[in-house]
Amino acid sequence: MTRLKYLFLFLAFGYANFLTSAYGLEGITDPAQIPAENFFKENTEFSYRISPDGKQLAFIRKYTQTYNIVITDLEKFVEVHEFPVSKNVPEQLTWISNSRLVFGLTGVIYSVNQDGADLRILISSIYDADKVKGYISLVKNLRYWSLLKRPRGNEEDVLFLSYNSDGHANVHKINIYTGEKTDLYDAGKLKADGLYTDRDGKVVLVEKIKKEQHSFYRLVNDQNDLELASLDIANQSYQLNYDAKSYLNRSVVVHEIGYDKDTMYLSEKTSGDRYQLVKYNYVTNAKEVIGSDPIYDVGSPDESVSLHYDYKNKRLVGFSYSADKRKTVWLDDRFKNYQQTLDKSYPGRINRIYDWNENADKLLVVSSDARTKGKVIVFDTIRNKTIVQTDYSDMLSPAHMKDTEIYKYKTQDETAITSYLTPPATTTNKKWPLIVMPHGGPFSRSYYGYDGHMQYFSTRGYAVLEPNFRGSTGYGVQHLIAGKQQIADLMLADIADGVRALIKENKVDPSQVYILGFSYGGYAAIMSAIKYPELYSAAVSAAAPLDLNKQLKHYKKEELWFAYEFWQDLIGVKQQGKKFVESISPYQRVDDIKIPLLVFHGDRDNIIPKEQAEDFKKLVEKKKLNIPVRIIQSEGHGWDLVSSNTYFAEKSVELFKANKKSIQ
Repeated sequence: MTRLKYLFLFLAFGYANFLTSAYGLEGITDPAQIPAENFFKENTEFSYRISPDGKQLAFIRKYTQTYNIVITDLEKFVEVHEFPVSKNVPEQLTWISNSRLVFGLTGVIYSVNQDGADLRILISSIYDADKVKGYISLVKNLRYWSLLKRPRGNEEDVLFLSYNSDGHANVHKINIYTGEKTDLYDAGKLKADGLYTDRDGKVVLVEKIKKEQHSFYRLVNDQNDLELASLDIANQSYQLNYDAKSYLNRSVVVHEIGYDKDTMYLSEKTSGDRYQLVKYNYVTNAKEVIGSDPIYDVGSPDESVSLHYDYKNKRLVGFSYSADKRKTVWLDDRFKNYQQTLDKSYPGRINRIYDWNENADKLLVVSSDARTKGKVIVFDTIRNKTIVQTDYSDMLSPAHMKDTEIYKYKTQDETAITSYLTPPATTTNKKWPLIVMPHGGPFSRSYYGYDGHMQYFSTRGYAVLEPNFRGSTGYGVQHLIAGKQQIADLMLADIADGVRALIKENKVDPSQVYILGFSYGGYAAIMSAIKYPELYSAAVSAAAPLDLNKQLKHYKKEELWFAYEFWQDLIGVKQQGKKFVESISPYQRVDDIKIPLLVFHGDRDNIIPKEQAEDFKKLVEKKKLNIPVRIIQSEGHGWDLVSSNTYFAEKSVELFKANKKSIQ
């Protein structure tokens, strides 16, 4: 997949044409000719990292039986080393000097030279082998390790986090050459489930979890005594604690501790409906707003913010968050100029700078849009050159595919909804056939970007609508909380109003409107088929909860207390009762399904047990209903296999083509 070519900025787009030709897609004018499996091919190269001096690039390459580390010489732009490291996926590949890397494998930390020499275990899963005398002492000494803070330059001592067999967190400083360990924080009697540390490994916040309750504490002395943590913002105290019921409506969300003394970065909504990004001094209580948006949250309980640091100079230089598209705000003029150069060279794309060398003059960039899986680009700022390292869309034909548009509409009660609309890549119809794809969660959201199913459907002649209905994250707390106890009512109505808006604008053929989704999206597909049979011609559901009472029992049986209480509250079980829950469960409403429906479920789904789909299948067979239920082998709640996704997509289109509603 890798194609290392010198590319001056003005040659960037010619490279895409070369790749299209190289993979046998030359001459394609009809995107429907792109094989279905091409949309779901996994990326076999990933975890790109630039060495501190900017002279080498390391990444992981996947083969059928092994994962290799590959080293590219960035002066000559050639691969100089490749060596196997494991049959399992390496994690946290990181340069710890200009000649040596570390990576994790199932909780064990390895180190290796850039040429593959001296591959060895740096940190074993057994914390202290001398104390292992039997099974009990072995279990007590088991640890799962991960890199805590990125090393700065060529420092010898690096911070690592470990979890013991009870799931409690510890912080250590380890010499990467000798393996000598210094324990900075031992969970010991505190039994911390999570830790927030400063850049030197000093613990600032301790998180403890008991059932569904998350509590945060501060260390008050060297004896590890704790006091409940709170933050004083604008002369008002805010607790950091939350439980399943308060999770979505927290006032303050801590992201991480910064380089500046006594400083943390957090998102808070103490003065409005939307979260803003704040730099907060937890000693003086001084607050500085560094990021806000009039429409979108800048971080929230379920919306991540990426903080970008200049590790050499120990300062924050930017942050990224999800607006209508992923957006990066640079606080440093040099990076602002870099971003402007990239955006000018690759217009209409999201050009995300995500790694750089110590001097920040050689950058790693992912350039993408909704038509492509993205390109990994090396940007040499001194020579003002970009080099395409990898093009993940080399088996597609982006020039003949459609980008996704931001589509806004009003609901019947005049609420504004933001959605994503991808037109059909090929159609002779003046009005489009439409597939509605509600997101999962449901307390999450759809994002702008490449999605294999969406692009497959578009190339087969369908428009795709992805609405961020009320209950979706990222649009303020009121928009989010409005979805509570509304999973089968207001959420479905908001989705339906998006369809009606497109029909009213004469963009969509009302006889060819379909709905399809995964997880909650699959649930929404079935319940929409029941509630709005006049609107939809057919529905496809995958990985959906089909019996909500059984799902709650599953959470309780497995002692998943947070999930149990969360869904009890959001469904409204205590307020409405079990009969209400039955009334909004597809299993109990199967007789009300009046349009064609196809149901899929993975046999390894550990979120929604496959027994729900099996019971649903037995029920429809007993009632002699024509509702096919397909249990897909070797798939969990999210599907990874190319064959499974291809089968799902092709069967969905087959169903949709066979069902066109007669409009009076």
